[in-house]
Parts: sequence; structure tokens; C-alpha cells
Amino acid sequence: MKLILPTSRHRMERVACALLVAVVGAATLAAEAPNFEQHVSPIFKQHCVACHNPDDAEAGLDLSTAQAALAGSSGGDVVKAGLPDSSPLVLTMTHHEDYPEMPPNKPMLAAKEIKVVQDWIAGGLLASAGGQSQLREMTFEIAAGSSQRPEQVAFPVGWPVPVNPQPNAGKIASPAIAMAASPWANLIAVSGHRSVSLYGDKDSDGGAKLIGSLDFPDGDVQDLRFSANGQLLLVAGGIAAKTGKVAIFDVATGKRVATLGDEYDAVLSADISADHRYVALGTTSKLVKIYAAESGELLHRIKKHTDWVSVVRFSPDGQQLASGDRNGGVFVWEAESGGIVYSLDEHKQKVTALSWRPDGAVLASAGEDGTFVLWDMKDGWAMRAVKAHVEKALTRYSRRTGVLDITFAADGTLLTIGRDRWLRSWKVDGQPLKKLAALEGLPLRLGYVSAANRIVVGDFDGQLTWYDHQ
Repeated sequence: MKLILPTSRHRMERVACALLVAVVGAATLAAEAPNFEQHVSPIFKQHCVACHNPDDAEAGLDLSTAQAALAGSSGGDVVKAGLPDSSPLVLTMTHHEDYPEMPPNKPMLAAKEIKVVQDWIAGGLLASAGGQSQLREMTFEIAAGSSQRPEQVAFPVGWPVPVNPQPNAGKIASPAIAMAASPWANLIAVSGHRSVSLYGDKDSDGGAKLIGSLDFPDGDVQDLRFSANGQLLLVAGGIAAKTGKVAIFDVATGKRVATLGDEYDAVLSADISADHRYVALGTTSKLVKIYAAESGELLHRIKKHTDWVSVVRFSPDGQQLASGDRNGGVFVWEAESGGIVYSLDEHKQKVTALSWRPDGAVLASAGEDGTFVLWDMKDGWAMRAVKAHVEKALTRYSRRTGVLDITFAADGTLLTIGRDRWLRSWKVDGQPLKKLAALEGLPLRLGYVSAANRIVVGDFDGQLTWYDHQ
């Protein structure tokens, strides 16, 4: 594992007092976005209103006014504020294969006209200049999202350290398939070949300090998760097409305290609830499994996903569990009963990562389609769908579109990495904040170390790079 750290010693002190981050993104969008009266209505009058007007509203759809357009058709809503790519109106205009082509028997609208409609939807469906945006405003209170710090922060003592932690000459380092950041200590856990290593802050040579390593003889590591109090480390993995396990280690001692699961394939993802009552597994059998952590009893076998369950994550309070699959499906479950809470449908390709905002009010999902979606957990509403890492492929065989990992920082901002090899940050409302770094290798995993207010990126070449979060 090769390690690179920046030369800067700057560290931001962790915010300890209550701070309200007011989001003015919706107001900004309202000032800049197209409105129906000036920009959209002329397009509809030219191409749509002949068939969709108050006197002849085909399919129950009237596009003569903003109010009528928002009322939808006989089939339901045709526009979704903040979600242009999944709004049926746009899908018909772009001749999506699953929707009727509009206008019928005519060429597709000009790209610039479609973009105006898309921007109108993304900007909040303004009826007129200075009109009210239909986007939901998002605020985040840091104090509300801060869980109680444990009296004693768990830190490894006496973990075994490999004699030769670096790869032998002529061999490449292991890709950072799995990585996790401790919620309280300055620790990063990184997967290796049938092992897990913990790294801390800089050592005397300026590199990352290797705290110790643990063996995972059960197979290759697919996922790593610290418990909410930082005392436990979950290691999920196995041997492809043979066996899958989840091991639970005591962070302080490095002892393996429990083993859960008996899969016939590697476990793809795992997490533990905040109260240590439940452990959830994501499997290649399309099942979400919830175990009692103490007894090891299988409590729920949830069969709803249509493909491999790529990621499972408990809410900060442990009451709910989110899961995503290889087909783009996202679901939220009650942890205790295993009952469904929400079915969240926006992603068109594999869900690569899920992250709960520290206060549990918002769930972020990321996918290979290049977007991340912010879901309001009050009602499962998709508040924003952001094209975060979408770039044209350089060659026929290269891919530059896809969000590969996502996580919330302590202040509610979002951090993402993508196939376009960028590390980016986003405001609380999903608006772009910064392009933090252009990455040399293909990034695989992203971690936020709250104790040091730092970001760690692990890539395909086995390189870890630290960045200050500013």
C-alpha cells in the first residue's frame, strides 16, 4: 500500500458548538433558472399546445400554463422539480424508448429547446421571473447531527504489525477495494489481500503511520465499517462462489469477537446499527439479511432487490436501513421489523454507495450513472438528482461516467469521487462547492476522518492520499 500525504499541516478545528448552515441555493436557482412565462411557454406553444390545451387536453395534459403543467396528466405528474432526467415530459421529448415520442410523428425538438425545459425543471419550475421555486430547501444543524462522543475513544493497542507492510518488488499494491474511517479516532481501515490494515496520522518520515493489521482468512475483503461509537470494526467478504462471512473485531484489542453469515458467495456489504443490536448484510443472492449481533440469529431475509445488493447502511439512529443494488434500486427498511419504508427509484445503473447525513434527515445515493440523489427521509422524496461525475469517454473502451463513492462530512457537505478521476465537494443542497483534487489513479473508496477534518482517497493502484477538508 503506497501512501501520500500533503505537505500542508493545516487542520481545521472540529466544530463543537451548534451552527446552523442556512441554504440559499434554492433562492439562487430561482434567480438564474428559466421560467415558464418567458422561456418555456414559447416552446410549448410552437410544439405542444395544439394538442395539450384547456379545450383539447390529450391524455389529460394541458401545457398552456405553468399551473396546468404542474397539475400533470391522467397518468400523473409529468414534471418533477429538481429531477429533469426522470421527468416524463423530458423523457417523451427526448424519445426515450419506454415513453411515447413527442411531438408524435415529428422530429425531436432541438437540443437547445430541450435544455431550456430541463433547466426549467432543474431550477424549480418557476412560473415567472421572481416566481416561487418548487424545490425543497435544505438546512442542516451541525449540533443535531452530532452523536454523543464516547467517554473513551477506541484506539488500537498492540495490533500486530507486518514485518514488510509494503508490497514486494515487482508486485503492485492491492487496490483499495474497501475503506472505512473511524467516527471518533484519527484512523482509516483499508482492505488488503485477506487482511485489513489501520493507518493513523503522519509518522516521522511524513508517511501515514501503520498502526497494525488483522488477518481475514475468510477470503477477500469487500466492505469495511466502523460502529457508530468507533469501538467495533466490521469486515465483510469471502471467496467468490464459495463462502461469505462478516467478522466483527474489537478496535482496541484487535480481537475477533463475532462472526456472522454463512453465504455461498462473498458478502458484498455489511453494517451494524448504532446500538449494536443488528448487523445487516448485502448479498449476491439479491437478499438483504439482518442478524441479531449478540446471538447471531438471522432475523430477516428481505427479498425485494432485483440484482446483487451492492451496499447496506444503517441510519445514524439505527432505526432504519438503506440498501442499494446493481440494477439501480434503492430501498429503506425498518431495522427492527424488516418492513419496507420507501422504494426509491431514480438511478438507472448500479448503486455504488449510500451515505446518511449526520442528522439522519437526508439519504444520499450514488450510482454508475454519474449522479447522486438526495432523498428526504420524511417522505422518501427525491429532492435533487445531481450529475456529479459525467464525462465523455476518452476512448471506445474507457469509462469516465460514474460516482464511485460518496460520504457526508461533519458539516453536512457532501464529498464524492468518480470515474472522471475528480474529488469534489458539494453544498448541503447539492450545489457544486469545489473541485478538490484531480486524481492520478482510478479512485475506488473515499473516507472522511472527522477527528482530523481530513479526506482520504484510496485508488485502484493501492495508493492512499490525504486531503484537508476546507
